[in-house]
Parts: sequence; C-alpha cells; structure tokens
Amino acid sequence: MGISQTVKRAAAGVAAAGMLTAATLAVTTGPAAAAMGKGRVQICAQGNYAAYLSFEGSRYSTSVLAVPGACVKTDIPTSTYQIGVNGVYNSGASFRMGAFVASSSDDPGWKVYTKGTTAAWWWYADRN
Repeated sequence: MGISQTVKRAAAGVAAAGMLTAATLAVTTGPAAAAMGKGRVQICAQGNYAAYLSFEGSRYSTSVLAVPGACVKTDIPTSTYQIGVNGVYNSGASFRMGAFVASSSDDPGWKVYTKGTTAAWWWYADRN
C-alpha cells in the first residue's frame, strides 16, 4: 500500500468520525425542554416585566426574581401547598397574577411562564 492509499484511508476515517460526532451532537442537543426534577419549579419571564413566585404554606416567602427574557429554577420548599405567580411593574411594585396548587413532592416539577405586558399580562404553568 502506497502513501497515497494510506492518506486516503486516514482521511476517510477522519471524515467518518466527524460525521458520527455531528450526528451525536444533533441527537443529544435540543431545546431547553427537559423535564423539571421532583420538587423543582422554574419561572420564565417572557413578557416585558420581571416575575417571581411566592410559596404559600412554607416558611419561605418568595423565589428569586426572573428579569424579562430570563428563567430561574429553584426548589419548591417543604410545606408549600400553593405557588403564587407575581409580576413586577417598572416602578418596583408587584402585582398578583394568580396561583396554582403545587408541592415539594410533585414529580415532575413545574415550569411557569409569564407573558405580555404589565397592561395586558397572562401566565401559565406546565407540569413538566
């Protein structure tokens, strides 16, 4: 076997390995749609205002603030029986959007999305 045959085979091997790597990445990467783990919740502020969650029934009062365009994950505190969804005006004052029944034993956890503007807001929670 000459040098040119060896180079051709090596190049074919490298190309095949590269295609397998690209295929593996295409299969293993995807949108951030992974399920939340047991007792976890995520708030995504997709409107033009910040949002946060309040944990009712627990000794903890609120979650971390999600700024517009961001998502924040946290654990649902023990003794929580309901999660409140809250928005924040630009002035810093907050407003109650609603609530849903949830607990730290929920498996899978929850994803909460706030949308719209402070004048025309809406939200939904997805057990994911």
